[in-house]
Amino acid sequence: MASSILENRIYAVVASDSHHDTEFISKLEGMYPNAYLYLHLGDSELPPEYISPFAGVIGNCDYYKYPEYKIIEFGKNRMYLFHGDSMRLTEDRLYYKAKENNCNIIIHGHTHSPYVKKVDDVYILCPGSIRYPRFEYPTYAIIDITNDELKIEIKEYIR
Repeated sequence: MASSILENRIYAVVASDSHHDTEFISKLEGMYPNAYLYLHLGDSELPPEYISPFAGVIGNCDYYKYPEYKIIEFGKNRMYLFHGDSMRLTEDRLYYKAKENNCNIIIHGHTHSPYVKKVDDVYILCPGSIRYPRFEYPTYAIIDITNDELKIEIKEYIR
């Protein structure tokens, strides 16, 4: 029996800076019901149970109990997640923060400006903001691993 390429696929939905918005949760869950992970990079301004199934980290506008950062194994990758308000978010600093933690992907929020960049062997991602973009429109990201090939995309969030 031929195997489907999707059999070896896992992906994560990544959002940040939703600032009290909860509509995005059911919308993204509905769009990506088979996601392996749902990640939130802070500034939800809501208790963790209100953003479930998204696993979050604390942002500078959060007053509920979240971890400062998370390290998550994802396929053959290791991701470092944090909000980003606690450091200057330069490529060098982000690269070395990932390396210090044996991660090949580092993801932050805080800036509300989406981008993805590869620096040597480290991917740096900011998914932008679901609620208050500093770009043309609200954004989120998808991290997709199909047959061990990593692809990271910024997507427009349509309300």
